[in-house]
Amino acid sequence: MKLELITEGLLQLLKENNYNPNTIVFYEREWKRLRSFLMREYGDSEFDMERGLLYLEKQYGIIGNYNDGTLSQQRVQLLRVIHMLEDYSLHQILTRRYYAHKNPISLKEDFEALCSGYADFMAGSELSATTFCHYKRSATLFLDYLTQKKVPSVSDITMDTCNSYLKTFAGYTFKTVEQQVCGLRHFLRFLYSSGMISESLADRLHMPAVSKSAKIPSTWQNGELKAMIAAIDRNSPLGKRDYAMILLACILGIRIGDIKKLRFRDFNWEEKSLSFIQHKTHKLITLPLPDAVGWAVIDYIRNGRPSYYDSDIIFLKHMPPFDPISDNDHLAQRIVYYMRKAGIDRRKKKHSGFHSLRHSAGSMLLEMETPLPVISEILGHSDSNVTAVYLKTDLKMLAECVLSTEGFRYE
Repeated sequence: MKLELITEGLLQLLKENNYNPNTIVFYEREWKRLRSFLMREYGDSEFDMERGLLYLEKQYGIIGNYNDGTLSQQRVQLLRVIHMLEDYSLHQILTRRYYAHKNPISLKEDFEALCSGYADFMAGSELSATTFCHYKRSATLFLDYLTQKKVPSVSDITMDTCNSYLKTFAGYTFKTVEQQVCGLRHFLRFLYSSGMISESLADRLHMPAVSKSAKIPSTWQNGELKAMIAAIDRNSPLGKRDYAMILLACILGIRIGDIKKLRFRDFNWEEKSLSFIQHKTHKLITLPLPDAVGWAVIDYIRNGRPSYYDSDIIFLKHMPPFDPISDNDHLAQRIVYYMRKAGIDRRKKKHSGFHSLRHSAGSMLLEMETPLPVISEILGHSDSNVTAVYLKTDLKMLAECVLSTEGFRYE
């Protein structure tokens, strides 16, 4: 596809989606430089990804820096220029991965009303807050896709429309694609049950061929995990909170969503156990409470937890109004903060949130020769095959990361 044809369509979409004029000037400047490069190197203006990446390498030396993890944020924007051209040539839309947070999706009036109706429909269901937000976001993305493709109404949606939309997620991880498929299915079922589409498209929507084993969850090396935990200031109230939450994740493998919702009644101090209903599976789980974990939680409750908020939720925010941590805050920034303090190179770790600590817990249990079905029960998986994905790594002696309780006991 010729560059001029791509940029003509892109320019129109950028303006329709209220991109900043300075941003548009930046894109147009790069498009002009790219065209000069194509004419000089190839004698024509045909664009493809290979040519675009060669331009970035010769013009800016970007690819080498990208591969060794030293690409600056300013240079990332140049890489996005090429990806945006590629995506438009394939799908004729602006993909949302390139949208700044200050330029949110703006749906036309009837689609906005439909999205609100969908949200009202979900509010009357038993969906979790996280799933609610994900499904609403998925519906918004799909409706924006319809707008860009000039599909006038949801009644005009076809199977080809749905499949073409899913193709825009090519290159994403299995989990991301799976989430988008689930979100689209739920929205299509809503449209069908409401009589807005005449065919049950959700029943015909299938997961694209994406390798589930292509992405192995990030885990922590023993030394890195110990260094990260050691970097926590356990004398400060916030440090006491983070320390307790991190131990719950990396020793017991509890999901961050469940950690944030733990209540005083969930802890049985006499039996040294912890019981709660898992947010994701809705199943009750009871876990043994090692001394290191138990005393970390007690230390936070006694010496770190804000006393300004009347709540039975244990872990709170440490800024006014000191209320429970929101569903949308997964506290990944706290892990990143301690990684930096410990001098851990994030460029070598693709994931560095609380969920990566949960992966390490599974590996630790495996090193302790815990049977796979037992690990599945502890981690809250309904299927041992899911657990197996977590354990594709050779972590040894991760159990040493259980830090000393420094002479304390609770009995």
